[in-house]
Amino acid sequence: MKKSMLVNEVSEKTGLPKSEVEIIVNSMLDSITDALKAREAVSFIGFGSFVPVKKNAREIFIPGTTQKVQVEEKYGIKFKPSKKLKAIIEEA
Repeated sequence: MKKSMLVNEVSEKTGLPKSEVEIIVNSMLDSITDALKAREAVSFIGFGSFVPVKKNAREIFIPGTTQKVQVEEKYGIKFKPSKKLKAIIEEA
């Protein structure tokens, strides 16, 4: 599902104009992004959690060669679905 499809669906379910729903969705995504930038976990009860994860610096081999390259420390994002969401997906 794309963001535009989400906006349309929420607009239909709530009866709110698409322009207002788009502002709400964009604000929500901005808030989630800001929290993850600040290295804070974002959780939605019954849905799941977005957790920033630190990836340590390490050496890797370039495929097809024997050359080693140092990869710097960086952060990634991990999504952990809730038990309720897992159960819904299993039923489908």
